[in-house]
Amino acid sequence: MVIPLEHVIGLSAILFAIGTIGALTRRNLVVILMSIELMLNAVNLALVAFSRQWGDLTGQVFVLMVI
Repeated sequence: MVIPLEHVIGLSAILFAIGTIGALTRRNLVVILMSIELMLNAVNLALVAFSRQWGDLTGQVFVLMVI
């Protein structure tokens, strides 16, 4: 069973929005860093999804560099 690309990108957008809201509204440094990490993971998820869709490994290489 393959998850459609639209669902993965939608999940990635939701995670990125939650991370953005968390980074902009919190004052605790640890929470801000966790929110930025959530945003990076959302971008990683989108890169892997597009990489899988197009059959190219470049997105997965970028994910390894971000991690």
